[in-house]
Amino acid sequence: MPHPVQVANLRRKLIERFRPFGITEDVAHRPDEEQMFLSRAVAALAVTLETERTDEQAAQTITDGRGDEGIDAIVVEGREIIVVQSKWNDRGNAGFGHADVAAVVDGLHYLFNRDFERLGPKMAPHVADLTRALAASRPKVTLVLALVTRNGLHPNTRKRLEEKIRALHPRNPDLVSLEIIDLPALYQAVLGTRRRVDLDIELGSPGKTDKPFPLYYGTVPASTVADWYAGENGDVLTARNVRDALGESEVNATIQDSLIHRPEHFLYFNGGITLVCDEAGPKGVDPPDRWASIGLHLEGASVINGAQTGDAIRAVMESHPDCVAQAQVMVRIISLKDCPDDFGDRITIAANTQNPIEARDLRSVEPEQADLREDFQLALNLTYAVKRGEVVPDREQGCTMEEAALALAAVHPDPAFAAEAKRNPSWLWERAHYREIFGPMPTAFRVWRCVGLLRAVRDEVGKLGMLGDLAERAKLVGVSSARVAQVAEHADILLTHVLFHTMEIGDLEALDGEAWSDRLAQVPGRVNLAVLLMIDVINAAYGRTSQVAKAVTLPERASGVAGRLTALLVAGEASEAAAEALVEEPHAVVAETGGATLADLALTAESFVRTRQPTSGTRSTRAVTVIVEQGLISEGTLLELRPDTEADRKNLPRWIQEDPRRGRAVWRNSKSRPLVWEADGQAYSPSSLVRRIRLEAMGNDQQVQGTKYWVDPGGRSLVQIAEDWAVTGEDAEE
Repeated sequence: MPHPVQVANLRRKLIERFRPFGITEDVAHRPDEEQMFLSRAVAALAVTLETERTDEQAAQTITDGRGDEGIDAIVVEGREIIVVQSKWNDRGNAGFGHADVAAVVDGLHYLFNRDFERLGPKMAPHVADLTRALAASRPKVTLVLALVTRNGLHPNTRKRLEEKIRALHPRNPDLVSLEIIDLPALYQAVLGTRRRVDLDIELGSPGKTDKPFPLYYGTVPASTVADWYAGENGDVLTARNVRDALGESEVNATIQDSLIHRPEHFLYFNGGITLVCDEAGPKGVDPPDRWASIGLHLEGASVINGAQTGDAIRAVMESHPDCVAQAQVMVRIISLKDCPDDFGDRITIAANTQNPIEARDLRSVEPEQADLREDFQLALNLTYAVKRGEVVPDREQGCTMEEAALALAAVHPDPAFAAEAKRNPSWLWERAHYREIFGPMPTAFRVWRCVGLLRAVRDEVGKLGMLGDLAERAKLVGVSSARVAQVAEHADILLTHVLFHTMEIGDLEALDGEAWSDRLAQVPGRVNLAVLLMIDVINAAYGRTSQVAKAVTLPERASGVAGRLTALLVAGEASEAAAEALVEEPHAVVAETGGATLADLALTAESFVRTRQPTSGTRSTRAVTVIVEQGLISEGTLLELRPDTEADRKNLPRWIQEDPRRGRAVWRNSKSRPLVWEADGQAYSPSSLVRRIRLEAMGNDQQVQGTKYWVDPGGRSLVQIAEDWAVTGEDAEE
């Protein structure tokens, strides 16, 4: 997952979990309070990972503050002492250099010398426990570095730190152990999930080959396999597989029957299980007898073939444990340590033959799908189901990978993607097409809104398919109800494409919730109008008896239909009254115009793409459009951020004061991303930039109308500039 998404979600969870416990009350009025809070919250989170403490108890271990000498949190459990040093970074690249090494080593030195006063006033509550632990025989100290980074420690820094730690206590150089908790580990902690399972295996009748890559093979008791799937291991163990076990499939039933009725023959009748692991090594000393069992320790194990076998054994273990106790299972174990990067995926694809494998199954193991699942969980508190065999979430609780792919294909700039998605959904899972719609990885926020639009369109065309009121109105203008039904059946995805590109959505993630709801509220009326226009376009291009399915699913035809329909809808938008009349009373409009076709009416609307005065829910997009098209702000003009709400005025100024570039952006004449933020040099829409600023400064990820925040050198917001032109500019034209 890209760093910004991980860091934003981690920030959100840290605020949610640790803000209530007042861990920065001592620095509440400092301009860098937010950064100090996040750093301390990381330390508290690390404590919850290392111990059984609750969030509130972990918050009480914080010692960061004046004179802490590099010790940000401390925990004492019997003779074990856990010392935490934490680093937060907004970009996910927290550093730990030689100065940090010196500070934390000094802190440990004072700790071992019982010079607790040198460690700051927050150490006082822990002095008694520390004294007892250090006086115990064989005390144990763990130094935990909790760093919001993917880069880990530089080898030279780690070497220097380890040397300094060993030198602290020459008679016992192993007194202090070092542990690093990085951004991925912290992120998994707030997810509450695990991505790794380590297994210890006793492999019977073993064999091994080393070339070109290490592979072990042999047998294990079926009861051992059942243990693998117990508890929380099961889902993680099969995470790399292309699908979850498919429940009560014919294959699953056959495996269970074989295990129950002929357990002693199970080894011969079943294809066994294939595991891959990050690394495999011996556990214990191998016996001299070549065929005696050997012990193996597998790090990061995954079942990539045989999920059905494992699930069947788990089920039979619950009902017939005596049968499972009699059975053996053949296993293959492949260490990926020295393999090419894609070798594990190639094994996964080649090994899955028991149940028919689908192209979408291969994409389910792509890393961005796991990242999207996590982003859905953390950012939206929703479920994103990736694999076949998973429970499909309720409509309001999430979506599936298939639905996400259809929605992203529908909004793709090329209408051919919408056509192919309808004609042959498996086309989406071919690698090149998959990469086009899922890369670079969209956020959960974007995916969920695209899914919402597709659902809204499908809901409406579903009503049309029942030949309701629109069909009756269609008859009045010479459109058969059968034609309406054909469009309803075949054109849902292409209609979604056209609506997405004609609804002035702009930056999808920048729209606030109210504005997005306004867009979705427009869908029924727009679908009704678009269906009638689409029928007219298809009739004009291919004849009244042509097949609607071909017109909307053959890429070349669909591109033409989508282009013409888009132009008609945009033209019709120039007169909202005309558009409404076309939907509500088409027969009256046709009568008044001497029998003109619906397409003719749309093309002769008041004007083609005429800029209107901003209305509720569209001001952000409209303001930018007006300013760019009318040249109201010169390229290169410096704009400043002006907080719009009370919370903004309280929190943003001190955050901007730390780095004044955060409050400035340079204007460029772009309708989609007109602001270049001085803080990072990247281009944003007004709303998306304000949203990012509020997230980084306040931990607030709510949607806002960004055009109210950015002001020109004269102090006018983008909204005011556009509205002033609407009053003076249009009057002048008249």
